[in-house]
Amino acid sequence: MEQRNSFRRAIESDDVVFGARSSTFSPTVIEIYGELGIDFVWLDFEHMGPSPWDSSVFEELTRAAEVGGTELFVRLPSGDPSLIRKVLDAGVRNLFIPRVDDAEEVREAVKATRFVYDGEPGERGMASGRSRTWGLGPDDYIETEDEEVCLGVMIEKTTAVEELDDILSVPDLGFVFIGPSDLSVQMGHPGEKTHPDVVEQIEEITEACHEADVPTGVIKTDPDAIETAVDDGHQIIRIGGDLASVKSVLSERLDAIESLR
Repeated sequence: MEQRNSFRRAIESDDVVFGARSSTFSPTVIEIYGELGIDFVWLDFEHMGPSPWDSSVFEELTRAAEVGGTELFVRLPSGDPSLIRKVLDAGVRNLFIPRVDDAEEVREAVKATRFVYDGEPGERGMASGRSRTWGLGPDDYIETEDEEVCLGVMIEKTTAVEELDDILSVPDLGFVFIGPSDLSVQMGHPGEKTHPDVVEQIEEITEACHEADVPTGVIKTDPDAIETAVDDGHQIIRIGGDLASVKSVLSERLDAIESLR
């Protein structure tokens, strides 16, 4: 098993990483993404897909990422520490937690990823899963995991916005991903991601994160919007996905050959 986390190393070096969603959860798609040069593969276990509690689900997914040379970027349904530990033990290195409310919740989630946390014992726990069994001896396991694992959160609730400064001060918080869709719902403008109030709130979140030196992520699919996001200082950008890409390409081709049908 590859032990270096290129995703974490990139964002900690102020580089930008580009990712794509795999709604199919297909190892083949993940491997192809890696061959294309995609930096990370977004896997959404909050809204879809198999159960993240099934460790065997991640065996082929992590293996495909290693073969292709990309990183998995796993959204869990919650920050349950026992779930975090289980997924990390299966070999995943990059996690993010949706719909957080406050700093204590975030701290407990980050603490579950560490053997040593903020100068005190963490809550990771020794294991015999893929992250330890493949490629690491007992002397390397603890230090390597603490250096390579990366956990971030989604800021998409007004309660989190109110607690943002405290959340950003949580030790070892890897990044913040901004969720405009759920944020628009919370702000009373459901689905209106470009509503002036929502846009202003996102700008304020972004500014606070960057002032705290916490990397930020967004979803942008238009090349001009992607460039603007980079110029605005975002380092983690999801640029598309498998199902949307299939639909877009094939619909364009079907339109082009409509006269032949």
